[in-house]
Amino acid sequence: MNKKIIASVLVFCMALSLMLCGCSDKGGKGDQTTKAEGSVTETSATPEDTSLTPDVPDSDFGGYTFRMLGQGGAGWTASDILRPESFNEDGLNDAKLKRYMNIEERYHVKIETTLSDTIMATVQGGVLSNDFSFDLINMDTANTSSAAINKLLVNLTEVPHLDLSRPYYDQNYIHDMSYAGKIFSVVTDITTMDMFVTWIMMYNKNMIERHDLESPYDLVKSNNWTLDKFNSMLKDVSVENGDGKWNELDTYGFAAHTGSARNLYYAAGLTICTKDENTDTPVLSLGDNSERLTLVADKVSDLLYNDNKTLMNTKIVEAFEEGRALFLAEITGYLGRFREMNDNFGVVPYPKLDSTQDRYYTTNDPCIMVFSVPAYSYKTDQLERTGILFEALCCESYNLIRPAYYIDVLSGKQTRDPGDYEMLDLIRNSRVYDFGLFNSLGSISTLFNTLASTKNPKVASMLKSGTKSGLKALNKILEKYESIS
Repeated sequence: MNKKIIASVLVFCMALSLMLCGCSDKGGKGDQTTKAEGSVTETSATPEDTSLTPDVPDSDFGGYTFRMLGQGGAGWTASDILRPESFNEDGLNDAKLKRYMNIEERYHVKIETTLSDTIMATVQGGVLSNDFSFDLINMDTANTSSAAINKLLVNLTEVPHLDLSRPYYDQNYIHDMSYAGKIFSVVTDITTMDMFVTWIMMYNKNMIERHDLESPYDLVKSNNWTLDKFNSMLKDVSVENGDGKWNELDTYGFAAHTGSARNLYYAAGLTICTKDENTDTPVLSLGDNSERLTLVADKVSDLLYNDNKTLMNTKIVEAFEEGRALFLAEITGYLGRFREMNDNFGVVPYPKLDSTQDRYYTTNDPCIMVFSVPAYSYKTDQLERTGILFEALCCESYNLIRPAYYIDVLSGKQTRDPGDYEMLDLIRNSRVYDFGLFNSLGSISTLFNTLASTKNPKVASMLKSGTKSGLKALNKILEKYESIS
C-alpha cells in the first residue's frame, strides 16, 4: 500500500474516531461499541469536518495572563503542557502552539505555562495565600487526590461554563473518579500524557506468521481474544538458545514486567474499587469478586511463570525489539522506540477473561497528569473566566492535539498498519480509572502488582489481609470528600 493511500485511510479513521467520541457514553462505559455477545462491531461513516465549538460566551479578557502550572521534578512530569517556542514543522509541536495562539487571539489573553519541582507545596502555598498565581493545575493522580481531600481544589461541577459531558473530557475518568456528584480533576485532550502511559499489547507479526498462529487483530474483532487463547499462543514459541539456561537472551512468547502484567487483572474486568451507581460512591469490590479473582490469578500465574513462556522484568523491550518475544506488554509511549525494528509489529488490547465479558478493558499507569482548578476565594467573574478559558482550551485541544497525536505520532510514525490505529482507538476508549489504585488504600491498592509478581499466590489470604485496612482507608478518604462543601 503506498503512502498516499495509507495517509487517506488514516485521515478517514481519525474522522470516524472523532465522530464516535462525540457520542460518548456518559455512564462510564466509554466509546467502545459492542454486539450483544461482546464482540467489536463494524461501524461505517463518511469523513467530514468534526471540529467542535465550545458552548461559552464570546469574551474579551483584556490581556489577562492565564497561567497553567504543571508538575516538574524527577520522574514523570507535566512537560507536555509547556508552550512550544516556535513552529518547526513537527505536527504535534505545531498543533500545541497553534492551540495556545488561537485561544489567546480569540479571548484576548496571554497563556503562560510553567512547571514546579515542588508541586504540592506550590499549590498549597498559592491557594492558602489566595494569590491567584496560577489558574489551572496539571499534576499526577496521587498529588491531585491529596490536594482534593485537603480542600485545595474546586469541585469542577461548580465551575461555570464547564460542560463535562463533552467528548474532550474522558467520560470513563469522570465516572470512575467522581464521588456523590463531586469531581475535582479531569483527563482532557490538553495533554497527551494519558495516552502515552496507557497499557497496550504489541505483537510481532513475523513471528505470528512463522508459527502459523491466528492474527491477534482478527481475534479481537471476532471477540475471541481471551486469556486462554493468549496463553495457548505462547506455547511452543519459547526457545532456549543452547547455553543451557533460561535468561534474557532466549526467545519467549511473552515479555512483561510486574507493572504491565498487573493490567491482565484489569483486562479481565477486575478493579480494586467499583462504583455504587445508586449513591455514586466508590466501594471495595474484590471481596464480591473473589471467585473471579482466584480464577484470573491462576491463569495469570500459569502464563507468567510456567514452562518458560514469559520473560519477566529483565530487558523485555530489547527482547521484543530484537524479534525474541512474540508479545510485549508496555505503555503506548514505547511505540516510538520500534520505528527501526526489522520485524513488523501490531497493537491490540490486553485479552479478556473470556468471550462473555462485556468489553475489553485497560488502564493507565497512575502517573498520568490530570487537570484541576485551584480553590481560591473567587469572585464570580474570576471563576467564570477560568471556566471559559478551561473549556475553550479543552475544545481547541480536541480539534488540534488529538488528531496530531493520533495521526502524526501514533498512526503516521510509530505504527505500520491502519488497523493498528483502530486498535489504539479501541484501547483508548476501554480505559478504566480505579479509585482504589489512584488512592492510597494500603496493600489492597497494590494487590494486582503483588499477584503478578508471585508464582501460585495465596489469593484468599492476600485479599483478606488487604480488605480490612483498605476499607478503613477508603472510608477515611470518603469522609474527607463529604466534608467538602
